[in-house]
Amino acid sequence: MNSSFSVFILPEYLVFSSLLQQTEMSIHYRIEDVFQRLMEHYGPQGWWPIVLTEDGKSTRRSAGGYHAGDYTYPHNDIQRLEICLGAILTQNTNWNNVVTALKNLKSSGSFSFAKLVTIEENDLARQIKSAGYYNQKAGYIKNFIRYLKQNPFSHEKHQETSILRKNLLQIRGLGPETVDCILLYAFNRYSFVVDAYTQRILGKLRIIENNTKYEFVKERFESSLPKDLFIYQEYHALLVEHGKRYYSRKPYGEGDPLF
Repeated sequence: MNSSFSVFILPEYLVFSSLLQQTEMSIHYRIEDVFQRLMEHYGPQGWWPIVLTEDGKSTRRSAGGYHAGDYTYPHNDIQRLEICLGAILTQNTNWNNVVTALKNLKSSGSFSFAKLVTIEENDLARQIKSAGYYNQKAGYIKNFIRYLKQNPFSHEKHQETSILRKNLLQIRGLGPETVDCILLYAFNRYSFVVDAYTQRILGKLRIIENNTKYEFVKERFESSLPKDLFIYQEYHALLVEHGKRYYSRKPYGEGDPLF
């Protein structure tokens, strides 16, 4: 053998490790790129909309309660309660139906923690009928209110995110998407929300496989994004806006101008 010529062969596990790192970096880059494209196309969305309460602290609120550029919400516990109720009511329905239900609660005098503690479940169901699945959702809201009675906002605001998420997930009717909406928008925690639109858009881009588990997709985002409330809150809102336009009907993504 010619001693001046040497061949170095990397062990298989090192080659695999290197490829895996490159793949992870590519996924992180693509997740960041999707956010940049959506933001450039749509601009800030200003979620979560506050439709029932006005505190005079923001001049950026739109008629629909959106507050693009103002990420200080919620300003108080009644706004925090409104976001939580909205997150429960929006399950399997559109936002306009949720707004109608919330306004019914306010006009009937039921929009307060004290009233929600005492209101009969069937009366609550009648008031939120516009949101669909109203009997189930009334039960879910009552479950949540019972939890808050034992664990008020004043306590939960200081709870570690992982513990708070675990506790909320134990409430019947609150799945991962609803809980992450509450954490992200009501408690301003870095807890990314994954919905059907997110799954469909990332599936089309082949960033994830079809039917990928919720927690895996959530971890993908949280490991790729900087801990920035603006990015977390806007990214989810932007995915929903884009999803409503191009991923609500099959074939998903048809006519999508961005991806």
